[in-house]
Amino acid sequence: MNALIVIALIVCGSIAATILGCVSMGTSYAEKKRGLQQGASKRDLEELQQQVSRIHGEIDSLKIQLQELIQIAKGIAK
Repeated sequence: MNALIVIALIVCGSIAATILGCVSMGTSYAEKKRGLQQGASKRDLEELQQQVSRIHGEIDSLKIQLQELIQIAKGIAK
């Protein structure tokens, strides 16, 4: 009889441990997935900001080149 109780306790304990482990792994996975999505959004935002900065730099260099062309055109027209 005592052996049956010990076996029942071992079975119940292992079922409880399995359930708790699954719940823990599920919540951990959900948190990591949520964090990865937020991290991806931050990376996307940083990439877009870098592209905007690059475009601003190109626009500034185009303005300078355009001013030089205007000066050249004025010099030729005179």
